[in-house]
Amino acid sequence: MNIVPEQNAESAKQRYLISGVLIAVVCCQIWLIFQKAINWDEFLHFGQIYELADGRLSGSLQSLHVRLFGWAAMAAENVITQIQIARIAMLVCVLFTTGCIVLLSRRLVDGETALLSGLVYLTAGFVFTNAFTYRPDPVAAAALMGALSLLVFGSFSWKRVILSGLLVGLAGALTIKSVFYAPCFAAVAYLQWRDTTDGRFHIVYRSTAVLVVAMFAFALIVGLHGSNLPAASTQGSSLGGKIDSFLRFFEFEQIRYVLAEMALAPLLTLGLILLVPVASGLPRNIKILLLGLCGPLLCILFYRNTFPYFFTFLLPPVCVAITPVLAQLVRRYGFLPVIIVSLFGPAFLLVNEPYGTLERQRATISEIERLFPEPTSYLSYSSYMPEYPRQFRSLISGVALGRYWQEREGQIARDIEDGRIAFVIATGDALDLVYQTDGPAPLLPASDVAALRSNFLRYSDTIFIAGKNVCSQGEEQELRIFRSGVYSVDGGDLVIDGRHIADQHSVSLTAGTYLAGPVQGGCVKLWALDHVPELPEDFPEGPIAGGF
Repeated sequence: MNIVPEQNAESAKQRYLISGVLIAVVCCQIWLIFQKAINWDEFLHFGQIYELADGRLSGSLQSLHVRLFGWAAMAAENVITQIQIARIAMLVCVLFTTGCIVLLSRRLVDGETALLSGLVYLTAGFVFTNAFTYRPDPVAAAALMGALSLLVFGSFSWKRVILSGLLVGLAGALTIKSVFYAPCFAAVAYLQWRDTTDGRFHIVYRSTAVLVVAMFAFALIVGLHGSNLPAASTQGSSLGGKIDSFLRFFEFEQIRYVLAEMALAPLLTLGLILLVPVASGLPRNIKILLLGLCGPLLCILFYRNTFPYFFTFLLPPVCVAITPVLAQLVRRYGFLPVIIVSLFGPAFLLVNEPYGTLERQRATISEIERLFPEPTSYLSYSSYMPEYPRQFRSLISGVALGRYWQEREGQIARDIEDGRIAFVIATGDALDLVYQTDGPAPLLPASDVAALRSNFLRYSDTIFIAGKNVCSQGEEQELRIFRSGVYSVDGGDLVIDGRHIADQHSVSLTAGTYLAGPVQGGCVKLWALDHVPELPEDFPEGPIAGGF
């Protein structure tokens, strides 16, 4: 039943207005796909595609996306373009989700207001700049909203029940936080139960069947996906470990992003504030439906990773829930003022986007490929070089850093001493504290900090290459080489175990301890490369960490 009847006075002009704004918003997002920097989370998830290809991916939980989007790694030669192509697929999923929002909203309001609910979603603050972000969330949201649409419209047939269950199982295989949508499905089942006139028992067992099919599909998909993957090596990679890591009641670790989202999506925030008084006069079954659609918001109380990309997944059912408020606002103020308010967030984000970061990312990746033509192990906050083997995924977040302290403390230093790290890309809090300051770096153990500072030379503001700074202290000093290979002298002549190596020349060294010192005093750099590296004149300096 529609709680707001169709209004004959709603003209085609209003429908064209909303459709035109929707198209303009999508065009801006398509433009951002090729202008917005790749954020660390995109590099992380895209890097898993290369890990799968190289046999380095372990654990089947929340990594199904590597099977669905592995084709993107073959769609272009450079990784930035590959991710941008994958972003297009993400945006297609979000547009499907938007269509489901409009369709579900038609259960509550007229066609024009339903279109407006889709616009509210696409312009809802961080959703605008993260709708195309490469990660499993947009696909999972599309699957869940598609399942809800199947259950709300049409007959509650076995075909719809099974297909909905399969979609829910797929979403769960993509991300375990799909369980946050449980209140939405419970409310839809209740709505069907109240609306049926053919007996209610079949609604109960068919609703149960959705859950059974979803669980079966989840187990089957995860099992098939992980059948040829090595088991996760750490406790934190298990299902229980993931739940324990990301669920903390009333910690509100990323509450700043929740508050920012509220400010950047004023129409959505207003809709939630006014929903209680507006819904007070609606039928009970509609009230329960709206309550269930808002149910995913409860996760803010205990879910730690409420980063900006999360709202693309969280808000679709909420945008359906506020449609009664949108109908009231439109009746009172008209469509144009409401549309203008919805565009505040996108306008702010477009103006404040740091557009130069993407070019610095391209330059950094290209320069590393020039210095290290063959895949070489490295250390960084995220998979900035997806085709190269990266050490320590533990550097990604506070949760993973805590796990590193518990399970592998000092492993970075041990790997450096074993010669397993050729270069460092210094981004993220942990590595920034090591290289961008000379003071304490408490996010990593002291042994790691010492090893990182003493065994890598600054090449650019973000690239640090294995090597040593050999300084004169009146006599030759012990020089410990951890990585066997060719080393190049830079900044003066050097004597190593009595052997004279001229400036700009190279020498082959095996791992071990030597006596070394500069011939003319001062300090001389010893790069772990077969040549002295020289940064291109046009190399762009500055941060390479893409924002949200």
